[in-house]
Amino acid sequence: MNKRVSFGCVFFLLLFVVGCSTIRVSTDFNPTYDFTKLRTYAWLDNDKAVSSDARVNNDLIVDRVRRAVENSLAAKGYTKIDAASADFVVSWFGAIDTKLQVDSIDHFYSPYGYGALVRDPYWNGTRGVRTTTTREYEVGTLIVDILDPSERKLIWRGSGTDRIGSNNSPEKVTKGINEAIAAIMASFPSLIQQ
Repeated sequence: MNKRVSFGCVFFLLLFVVGCSTIRVSTDFNPTYDFTKLRTYAWLDNDKAVSSDARVNNDLIVDRVRRAVENSLAAKGYTKIDAASADFVVSWFGAIDTKLQVDSIDHFYSPYGYGALVRDPYWNGTRGVRTTTTREYEVGTLIVDILDPSERKLIWRGSGTDRIGSNNSPEKVTKGINEAIAAIMASFPSLIQQ
């Protein structure tokens, strides 16, 4: 009985943690491609920048994303090798966009305390106060591409989008990247039976 209670607590804790994730993930792939032949990979080094944004296109972020992708692929059983003999190549892109959040709250009051639910003929529904606040926030996007090495054609793409904080410590940035890559790569086929 005690083991059941412990398992139940752990299960609901995991469910709560997973449910709190705000990362929106989407994936797409070529359904005619034979993913079972994939065992090894290499990075696509084509001297293209991973982003036009200097906040993303820097050695610190590039190294964190590459490490997270490599760890995810290793956990799925894939081996990193020389690009000339790899079964697939990996590339990634990133972006940070600024978005606006607008919140409006209507405050209607009547002398009878009914508020906005009942239109008071005395106030004729014309009196009230609207409070509007506007906030800027940043949304980060990571895209991981898996390509066929011979044709350089896309065979799988995963993307993740999440709201990002400002003035994060290097540890928080690394943790956020690791969580995003783990969520993105979750649906990529695994060689290891789980």
